[in-house]
Amino acid sequence: MFQTAFALLVMFQAVATPPPPDEVKDALSHAEALYYAARFNDSIGLLTRVDDVLKTQPARQQERIETKLRLALAHIGLNDTVQARSDFMALFAMNPDYALDAQQFSPKVISVATDAKTDQAKARCITAQTDARGFMESGQTTALFDLLRSATPKCPGLAALTPEAAETFFKAGLASYKRGEFSNALSSFESALTLSPEHELALQYADLTRSKLQLEQDQVVVQWQRDFDAHRFDAAKADYGRIIAANGNSATTAHVNEEYRKALTDLVDNWNRSCGHSDAATMNALRGQISALPPVPSFGDDIRARMTACEETKQPAAPVVVQTPPPAPVAKPVGCIEMQSQLALTRLKTRVDPVITSELRVYLKNNSEATVRAKARISESGDVTVTGMPEGNPILTNVIRNAVAQWKFMPVRDVSGPRCVDTEFPILLRLGQ
Repeated sequence: MFQTAFALLVMFQAVATPPPPDEVKDALSHAEALYYAARFNDSIGLLTRVDDVLKTQPARQQERIETKLRLALAHIGLNDTVQARSDFMALFAMNPDYALDAQQFSPKVISVATDAKTDQAKARCITAQTDARGFMESGQTTALFDLLRSATPKCPGLAALTPEAAETFFKAGLASYKRGEFSNALSSFESALTLSPEHELALQYADLTRSKLQLEQDQVVVQWQRDFDAHRFDAAKADYGRIIAANGNSATTAHVNEEYRKALTDLVDNWNRSCGHSDAATMNALRGQISALPPVPSFGDDIRARMTACEETKQPAAPVVVQTPPPAPVAKPVGCIEMQSQLALTRLKTRVDPVITSELRVYLKNNSEATVRAKARISESGDVTVTGMPEGNPILTNVIRNAVAQWKFMPVRDVSGPRCVDTEFPILLRLGQ
């Protein structure tokens, strides 16, 4: 059996391919039998070849550990405790938590294994200290933090490096802060505080960085609101992505999602009301907005599923009437089309923003912001007449009136030709815009 196992192992080494698992197990079993037969040199020879084969197969760690254990036991059988300790150290390098059963092994074996485990732990801690020093000098903060967090409990000597490591993280955070990389800076400051909670500068800069990040996030939300209100949906989508990345499932994200759902619901409701009204232009505009509005493709699927399946009817051809006298003129519809501002703004060609005068600036400072709803009529040619303004500050209403009166729209048409439109625009004034 020994010759067969040995021949198989030699063959596998020669062709550089791993032996089948059952052959390795057979070799280990045979080595164990040789050990119990006190044929320690024969056992060591077989185990050495098994060990060489398994070095190329790190995934078979359990078999590698068993091989090292058998080698250590065989060397103790020859009273070679120095080599046995080396075998045990290699075992504990693979599994620092490996423990021998004192009821199964002799006191001599337990003693050699215990000394080897202690030596291996010391060697591991020396290596950890060397690596930690190298990580600090090369600025590899992530590797440094992971090493300190995992190795310090078992290597008390690493604790002496903690203040210096905390300073390394602080300096890395400060460099990121100066570059405006606030997320990276905050991560470094927090790592410094994890290692040294009393690091005063890291504590102060962490608070300052959180304020900077919050300001950035608030600015993104404000920009999203502007793009969203102005129907710049592509820009709003980009803003939305930054909001999600910064806020996750926060209240801010929930508010933005709710605004999208409200707008999408209004558009779908308008679509359903417009079905069968022979308004191809309105239907096309609504379809485009419903497609462009969602910040991600799957957003609001439940809302869009409520859209009525309808066809926009084209303008019917005039019937041919054969008669001697000329036909009586067809009366044009009386009155204007009522249209929601959101739909009307899709036809906006020219927009003039309100002029913030010094008097209005004083008013806005006292009131933070103001929203004014201006009633307007868009003529058949696209010109705007302000038909109503709310009671209130005359300076504010005059500024809004003068701006909206200069807006220009694409004309609205239905089957009867050009139509005027009555609508109401909400105008938000805020300092800084």
